[in-house]
Amino acid sequence: MKLSRERISFIAKELANKLIDGKYIEPLIPKEQVMLKLEHIITNELMLEDKINQEVKELLKVYEREIDKGDIDYSKMFNMIKNKLIKERGVVL
Repeated sequence: MKLSRERISFIAKELANKLIDGKYIEPLIPKEQVMLKLEHIITNELMLEDKINQEVKELLKVYEREIDKGDIDYSKMFNMIKNKLIKERGVVL
């Protein structure tokens, strides 16, 4: 995950405050619960990207020999496969 738990908590708190104080939402639950739910959502989204990255790494193991020989550029292949998986799954990162 690219963000620390503390950073995610800070982002969730700021987002909840702006949404509630700006009257964009009228929560039916206490603000603290809204912040916790936002933390959960942000964490899940970040973990989704981590899972996709891990899947791409596993798929690239098939091409290890070509990558080692320099026939294939690892970073280009990584990004190409990742973008393909994202598109196929309709994920927004």
